[in-house]
Amino acid sequence: MSVDKSSIERAILEMAKDADLLASVKASPERAPELLGIDAEWAETILSGNRDRLRAIGLNDGVTILVSRWFNDDLGDAASTGGFIVDDSIPVPTPDLPRNLVFAGGCSHVPDLLARPEIDPPEAVERLLAGYEKLARDIAAADPDVILVSADCHFQSFNTGHFVLGVGDEHVGSMEFFKRPDLDLQLTGHREFATELARVVRAHGLEVEEAQKVELDHGLIVPLRLLLPRPDLPVIPIITQPARSFSPFNAREFGVAMRDAIENSGLKVAVLATGGLSHWLDPGHFGGVDVEFDTYLLKLLATGRGLDMCSLEPYPLLAHGQYEIMNWMIMLGITGPGVFGDVYSYEPMEASGGGWTVVNMDLDAAAAKAAAANSAAGVSS
Repeated sequence: MSVDKSSIERAILEMAKDADLLASVKASPERAPELLGIDAEWAETILSGNRDRLRAIGLNDGVTILVSRWFNDDLGDAASTGGFIVDDSIPVPTPDLPRNLVFAGGCSHVPDLLARPEIDPPEAVERLLAGYEKLARDIAAADPDVILVSADCHFQSFNTGHFVLGVGDEHVGSMEFFKRPDLDLQLTGHREFATELARVVRAHGLEVEEAQKVELDHGLIVPLRLLLPRPDLPVIPIITQPARSFSPFNAREFGVAMRDAIENSGLKVAVLATGGLSHWLDPGHFGGVDVEFDTYLLKLLATGRGLDMCSLEPYPLLAHGQYEIMNWMIMLGITGPGVFGDVYSYEPMEASGGGWTVVNMDLDAAAAKAAAANSAAGVSS
């Protein structure tokens, strides 16, 4: 079964604009595929008012609520569960990896993992650290020339509300805030490549702030102290600012925009997302973990549907404590569709305040699948 999200969305919006078309579909539901120009299965999805399944292909809630009102006669949307589902019947797109991308993955950047691991259950800490150790081996085996690391700002204030690229020659910081000034870190930057990344992002019509100085905090220190294969490996920080702007769509597009620069860099590029999953800092919510929603996101990653999370609207994500997920969406935009994530570990830890995870994106399997698809289509790689 093929899925053309744009055709399904267009079919719904055409009925919104054309009352006669809507009346015809209601009067002759058996003709819905013909009238709407979509296949029978998706016509039935619309006719049944199945908002959850429509949301699973990335349609926004403002569009999906129309089918509930039209076909369930449910102005209050009382019949919908509002669940987030992973529809395994939808085919996964053929991967489209950018050349020169040698590693992609993500992990949490929980400060307590290094600053005070004793506050969490020791078995859970051990399992989580085992995931980091496995991911560290993956990065080392990829032997990158540079690593792009996305994190959100915690203590540093930048000049704009845009995503930030660290273009300095070095990046320095510590975890003194957590009473662990011994956990300092000094990183080598890559000014030339970072500046080129900023250029191509702007060429795609997006805003970006170039920061000469990115003061490292736990968002970069924790994962890189655990994962950096060698101290001189150049690192380019990518910083999101969810307190100033929160857009899953822009996060994905920011990643997509950098693909050209990666392909033309002549460098072996690794990309690491950090943060989350569920995690609240607002008063009264710290320590909460949304295991159900975390599991949904991890299943999207594990089934090659990670980009689908970028179609979620901001408010549902924020309600589930997922403001750091933008860091992951940038990585997914770079990686492209159809790449399966291998979840090395997931631990809900209330003392340290979130659902922590480690995920490797299987680029080898994705490259093999893309090559097979190209071969079958007679396209040379």
